[in-house]
Amino acid sequence: MKSGPYSRLRRSLSLAGVGILAVALTACTGRGGGQLPPKPSLGFNGSASFGFSFSCEDSGGLNPPAGRLHIELSYTDHGTNPIGSSFSIHGIVDKIDPVVESQFCSGQSPPPPPLGPNELIFLGRYYLTSAAPAGFPPTCPKRDTASPPLCRFQVIVRDSDMNRAPSPGDYFEIALSSGTTAATTLDPPPFYTRGGLLSSGNVTVD
Repeated sequence: MKSGPYSRLRRSLSLAGVGILAVALTACTGRGGGQLPPKPSLGFNGSASFGFSFSCEDSGGLNPPAGRLHIELSYTDHGTNPIGSSFSIHGIVDKIDPVVESQFCSGQSPPPPPLGPNELIFLGRYYLTSAAPAGFPPTCPKRDTASPPLCRFQVIVRDSDMNRAPSPGDYFEIALSSGTTAATTLDPPPFYTRGGLLSSGNVTVD
């Protein structure tokens, strides 16, 4: 990402169908993967693994092509947990207006105030890639489908050391909601949330 006064902003990239709260960027990427350790005291009896990639870029210049937003997420809870048995999901980008998407990824949206360094927050849609645990909402589609619409997730990541080496100090958090409407927050509140410092892996935010 270009250096400057916003290079250490928390990237709050919550997408809405008709508008976006976002930092003014010409390029922003985040990627990583790793594991969260078991937390039996909170009901998580196995580890959780994840991998994600995020990018929001245009080609620059006087007449650049439309900006494009890309999100891919895989997440697996490997043990029993507060909603039942182990499960896996795949996350993809929200469907938003192409004009809004282009404005977002070409830096035409105003930046938010500084909130925290090297953090990335993004929302999107998800579907199951495994059997459904007992507490999975029956209204959420269990496969990639346009109708009914997919339910929504939020991910927060923090690159604590700002390097590409494995770091147990990096942070990952996921929240799953039964809501389907694109907005800047999850509504209704999430039925599943898990997060913490990585036991292995790495997160990079540029």
